[in-house]
Amino acid sequence: MKEVIAEKIIKESSGDETVVYFMSYNRHYTRFAENRITQNMARDVTEINIEVHFGTRKGSAATTSLNYEDIKNTLKRAEQIARHSPEDPEYVPPLEPVKIKNIERFYEETLNLTPENKALSLRKVFSSASRHGVKVAGLYTNGEREFAVYNSRGHEAYHKSSEVSFSITVQGEDSSGYTAFFDENIERLDLEKEYEGAFKKQELGKNPKEVEPGIYKVILEPVALSNLLLFLYMQMDARAADEGRSFFSGKIGKKIFNELVNLYIDPYSKVNPAIPFDGEGFPLGYINLIDRGVAKSLICDRYWAKKTGRKPTGRPFFFNMDDGQMDVEDLIKEVDRGILVTRFWYIRYVDQKSITVTGMTRDGTFMIEDGKIAYGTKNMRFNESVVNVLKNVLKLGKGKRVGVEYWGSGANYIPTALVSEFNFSSKTKF
Repeated sequence: MKEVIAEKIIKESSGDETVVYFMSYNRHYTRFAENRITQNMARDVTEINIEVHFGTRKGSAATTSLNYEDIKNTLKRAEQIARHSPEDPEYVPPLEPVKIKNIERFYEETLNLTPENKALSLRKVFSSASRHGVKVAGLYTNGEREFAVYNSRGHEAYHKSSEVSFSITVQGEDSSGYTAFFDENIERLDLEKEYEGAFKKQELGKNPKEVEPGIYKVILEPVALSNLLLFLYMQMDARAADEGRSFFSGKIGKKIFNELVNLYIDPYSKVNPAIPFDGEGFPLGYINLIDRGVAKSLICDRYWAKKTGRKPTGRPFFFNMDDGQMDVEDLIKEVDRGILVTRFWYIRYVDQKSITVTGMTRDGTFMIEDGKIAYGTKNMRFNESVVNVLKNVLKLGKGKRVGVEYWGSGANYIPTALVSEFNFSSKTKF
């Protein structure tokens, strides 16, 4: 249906060039709190975005209606906007046809998971939580996404994926624990195991103690490290670097991180398969961003690539970092005194150029002494450069996929990291 609608739109368009984008979301949400399901909700939406070009003038308009008269009116609005828009000095025409190798990421059983199925699975969790005097809250989501791009030059890009995500917080009187899961295949989710992991952290964190601010050796679990790496990735833009607005300005080819750090893009990765094209339908392939601590390349869009004589990379929604073979327990044994962090929250930039950020720990922060978890700590604020974190990596443990909802369909693959120095700047009251 999408291809037929796009063909009609392109045929009826008066523009020199026309691009049609489809974004479909069929999502089913089960929210729970206080050891009970609080909401079941479904969202089934298809958005059609039409982009019309007259020379280097562009205009776009969108609709969620599948009635063709509404779609035609949306096309007319896009044409009108384009005619009244200024010339775009950074204009690049739509993509020429190029073949995109697809990757299978759709599992029917994931889409077919019902609210009743979820309720039956969650009931065991709620019963266990009630028996132990704790409360659980979280979100259990399943569904599918489709993204398609068609243009008047004949380029087509289409991808369909299923996805299941589960996150849970176990809350005790003075401690909490958290785990999260993301995958395309519901059969890979062990819901009770996720709960048990969060419950164990809550148990270990009881009677938390205050810890003095300072520089500590830390173990950052995948969610915590991913929270930080998002800020690094946002700075990995070739144009920003060339114009002196990024930490990576003048850094390409230089060793800037520990040699254990390898950061890359690969939609065909076995550990983290992803959509094989970007938001304009540009095919994505392997991009070697950081190799053994050396900055190798940056993300470069088509305009900046043409202006500077580079090869464009597209704009991926995801990234991967090589992991190690050690379990978290093995890394803990390596620490004489330090802090284990499950995740961070409320992170904000302090200084973009040095990628210094601030935020707080949450849902599982522990003091390590003599290679063992000694006690839970109260949460702390940190003020640290992500660059320094990656410079000070000592060892890497096993990784996992960490879902990134607001970046689109998919996840990042992130290891656990043992870091020699991390700055906790102040205490908190919780």
